[in-house]
Amino acid sequence: MSSKLIGVVGETGTGKSTAIKHLDPKETYIINVAKKELPFKGSGKLYNTDNKNYKEIDDPVEVTRLLKVISTQAPHIKTIVIEDSNYLMGFRMVEKATETGFTKFSVMAKDMVDMFRTARGLRDDLCIFYYSHPETIEDAGEIVGYKIKTAGKLIDNQVLLEGLLTVCLYTHVEEGKDGEVEYSFLTNRYRKKPAKSPDGMFDTTKVPNNLKLVKEKVIEYYN
Repeated sequence: MSSKLIGVVGETGTGKSTAIKHLDPKETYIINVAKKELPFKGSGKLYNTDNKNYKEIDDPVEVTRLLKVISTQAPHIKTIVIEDSNYLMGFRMVEKATETGFTKFSVMAKDMVDMFRTARGLRDDLCIFYYSHPETIEDAGEIVGYKIKTAGKLIDNQVLLEGLLTVCLYTHVEEGKDGEVEYSFLTNRYRKKPAKSPDGMFDTTKVPNNLKLVKEKVIEYYN
């Protein structure tokens, strides 16, 4: 057995970060790539550097290093959330904008693959959630699907991030007739969103946007 890596894909405001509030902060570590505030009450007091459960990093090599440190030196941490992970590539693209040639894309792809492989090979009681924005796939001007957002086609030609994930959830927002908005996670393909999970892991295609419940289902399935 090894650690579990779970993708969570969704636009801003669709319930990704709010799902973190259900986790136990004493057992959870947040790696904040975009360095923005978490959108739930009291998050700053629950997750901060003084509590040793929060760090702002935008370099995939440093994220990989930190994952290893948490796995070996912080046995009380059972869940890691890498927030807004697509910026790991986005910020690097800005930094390397003046560099010519294709080498930078190969290095970036390697760093991301190394991070994914590391996240999947840590101690077996760890769950790592990889948060990302989606990118639309279009054909003749029509949206035909979605994928994990990367730094562009030159990255996509070298690595398919979805292929490194066994579980990849997509956010789903639905407004009822009474005006109430329901936020959920999709566990399998639904309306062009390519969510996926092993057969039998989840009972339904839609589950509450609650990372604690998702984690429990994942652990129950593999144990």
